[in-house]
Amino acid sequence: MNDPFYEFTSLNNTTRFDFLSIGKREIHKAVIYSQSADPQIFFLSLANVSQEDLLDFVTTSNNGDLKVVLATVVQTLITFLDIHPTVMVAFTGNTPSRSRLYNILISQELDQVSANFIIFGIKGDRIELFTRNSCYDSFLISRKNVNID
Repeated sequence: MNDPFYEFTSLNNTTRFDFLSIGKREIHKAVIYSQSADPQIFFLSLANVSQEDLLDFVTTSNNGDLKVVLATVVQTLITFLDIHPTVMVAFTGNTPSRSRLYNILISQELDQVSANFIIFGIKGDRIELFTRNSCYDSFLISRKNVNID
């Protein structure tokens, strides 16, 4: 993904990345990487950050800068996987339409990212290599060197 992205700051030992979304208004955002029960898998979440440093994972901002925000999330993912090259990152949309958006974006960027990353799509309880024109509920991404057990 070669789109412009916002400058971000790494916090909490590289499990949180903060940036400022500058669209219709300025919104403090955070990308959080939280470890699952499996130490090899982290979950990616995007949140709005309140002035009290509370995280809001539900509100859709509609700030007019979606492409730049998503490009920033991708850049934090690349940074996170550079620092933690043996883990996998799982993510999903918080709505079905957001998951469809992720399907579309991954399909568009698949050729470019395939050189360094492996992306899996998850449908129900089935995990498969991501393929275009398929509809997935959630996604799993890792560096190519990671073994999936």
